[in-house]
Amino acid sequence: MKRIVAIAFLVMLSSLAHADAIDGSWCGEHGEHLSIDGPTLAFSGKEPIAGQYSRHAFSYVIPAGEADAGKQVYLQLLDEEDMQSFVIEEGKPGAQENWKRCAVTS
Repeated sequence: MKRIVAIAFLVMLSSLAHADAIDGSWCGEHGEHLSIDGPTLAFSGKEPIAGQYSRHAFSYVIPAGEADAGKQVYLQLLDEEDMQSFVIEEGKPGAQENWKRCAVTS
């Protein structure tokens, strides 16, 4: 049942996104960095994580050994430059974290 609710939630949120794709490098509001490349997400300095990918959303389970291990995380593209993430807490979205596309440097 939780899976059905989560999938329905992702479908609803994906209708809000207007950007091309969630793929790319993202900078968090607290200095975090992550990159999404199809079904793979990588935080700076950590092993890549396989997840569920769609053009405007990504979800994954926090791996063992990390804080909140086993919880589901959802990332939702809002527009070309903005994304939000949240952990599912008791079947509901928890506090949101804001992300911006990282500036490209040469």
